[in-house]
This record gives sequence, C-alpha cells and structure tokens, in this order.
Amino acid sequence: MKTWIALSFGLFAATQALAEERHFVCISDRDGSEIRLNRATAGDKGSIETPKITGDAVVFKGVGSMTFMHIEDQDVMTFVVHFEDMSYDLSVKGPHAEEDHGMCEEVQA
Repeated sequence: MKTWIALSFGLFAATQALAEERHFVCISDRDGSEIRLNRATAGDKGSIETPKITGDAVVFKGVGSMTFMHIEDQDVMTFVVHFEDMSYDLSVKGPHAEEDHGMCEEVQA
C-alpha cells in the first residue's frame, strides 16, 4: 500500500512538472534577433514571437526537445528547442522559406 501511495505521488509530481508553463528566449546566430516562445499550461498550446511574426503555436513535446509549429497563410514555421544544449533549429516552408539556428535560454514568466 505504501509503495502504491509513493508511486502515485511520484507520477502526480511528474505530471505536474510536465504541465508547467514554460518560456524561452532565443537568439539567432544569423542576425542576433530575439525570438520568444511560450508553452501554455494546458494541452499543446503556445505562442511564438519573432521580429516578423507573432502568433499562436501548437507545441509538441519530444524526447529531449520541444517543437513549436506556427501556420500563417501559406507559411509553416517549425521551431525546435533541443534541451541537451539549448540550441534551436528554425525552418520556414512556403513563400517566405528560410532557416535559422541559435541558442535558447529558459526564463521565468
């Protein structure tokens, strides 16, 4: 019984840690511009703010990474934060296609 209680508490704590709101500030290696990312507490919702685009994002949690996807008109922006070294890869597919890389830092809201 004590084992089940301890296991249940551990799973609850892990679930709560995954459900926390997260904020990242990322700096481009290409031009030094700042990108802000936010993952909301509930579900797979978030936001992305770049010098050119601001809007909602769908967030996918992966093993060792978090992907923010923003779709606007014919452009699809995919922004992947790699937790191992806090680097990022940005890819925009569509009429305004481009790629970028840089470093991120997790910050408090």
